[in-house]
Amino acid sequence: MKTLLSLRLGLAVCLFAVSTVSSAGIIWESTDGNSNFLGVSFSSPFPSGDTFGIFAANADLSSAAPLYSFTGVGSYTPAGAFKFGLWTGGAWVSEDANYGFSGNTYLLSFTKAGLTNTLSLLYGFDIKPAADQSGGSVVPLPASIWFMTSALLGFLYNARRKTLA
Repeated sequence: MKTLLSLRLGLAVCLFAVSTVSSAGIIWESTDGNSNFLGVSFSSPFPSGDTFGIFAANADLSSAAPLYSFTGVGSYTPAGAFKFGLWTGGAWVSEDANYGFSGNTYLLSFTKAGLTNTLSLLYGFDIKPAADQSGGSVVPLPASIWFMTSALLGFLYNARRKTLA
């Protein structure tokens, strides 16, 4: 019974973490006027060969050109709010999620569609989420995903209960 209770608590914590961390494609601003970046691959701590771009806050990544692009390590002095993109498969993709460390340091994750090593990470130093998030179109996480996730967890819970009985 204790195992089942801790399993449910663990799943609740995971769902809460996913709901608070996944804020894809948000708009950023610099905290000190000069922001630094380090792109790493998921499997290596060294700077990656991925190309990242910085776009205007209201830019459409499918058609706009980046204001600044870099591979591995970059430094940018922004004139205003901006957002990030990763060059993959001949197109720019926006960030999937981010995680804030202490201070003004964030870890942003990007997914490369159709490749085996699909996760690219970008550390951003001296950045913070912009107060005004209305610069671009934001696509919310559909409610059906939350309902499907809770249904799947219910099925797993019932299957586990049946195997324990």
